[in-house]
Amino acid sequence: RRALADRSLAKLIRASQDVLTLLGGDGIFMDDLIPDRAHPDLWRRFAGGERGRSIAALGGIRDRSSLALSAARMRQDTIFRDAAHHFLRQFDRSFQSFEKTASDGEIAAFTDTRTARAFMLFGGVAGVFD
Repeated sequence: RRALADRSLAKLIRASQDVLTLLGGDGIFMDDLIPDRAHPDLWRRFAGGERGRSIAALGGIRDRSSLALSAARMRQDTIFRDAAHHFLRQFDRSFQSFEKTASDGEIAAFTDTRTARAFMLFGGVAGVFD
């Protein structure tokens, strides 16, 4: 409830709920995906605006089936693609704000959420880490 009271965080939560629901319709559930862990310093570099191969370790989702299904759906379904890109923008904005005051432990805990896993999946599919 406290998170939903924060307007910017509420936007991320709603965007996350939307993409998690869409992914669930395809049988992709974040609890089933075990990502490779990236150090909080790497997440901080992402928050600072770094993109591409230098932060590729953030794309810790390696499940080929989930990546392939998501990539195909991004190409074929405009609603899915729009929801995914909206989610990525909201995640980016929210994480930039969060990182400024978060400890390394808080960043590590945040990156173990379903929302962060969805970011890792969509970021990989959308080329954020290329």
